Amino acid sequence: MDVVLQRLGELEEKVRETLAQLTQIRGEREALVAKVATLQNDLRSQEQEMTALRAERDREASEATHLRAEREEIRSKVEGMLGEIVRLEAAVQGTGA
Repeated sequence: MDVVLQRLGELEEKVRETLAQLTQIRGEREALVAKVATLQNDLRSQEQEMTALRAERDREASEATHLRAEREEIRSKVEGMLGEIVRLEAAVQGTGA
């Protein structure tokens, strides 16, 4: 009878240890689930930020292209004006000589 009671005590202790481990594992699992959720939220935020940065980059590239075209147009006009000035100077010098 003492052996049976001793064996039941040992089994009861093992059940308590198993329950304690199960409780610990459940707590660890909940912490990991919370960490995964946090990481997923961080990832979504970073993806949104990347999308915004890409859109900004595209806008800036478009603006740079527009400014280059505008610069070339102005350069062409200035070169035309300089050519006209040279032509007028030559005409004035030709009539004044």
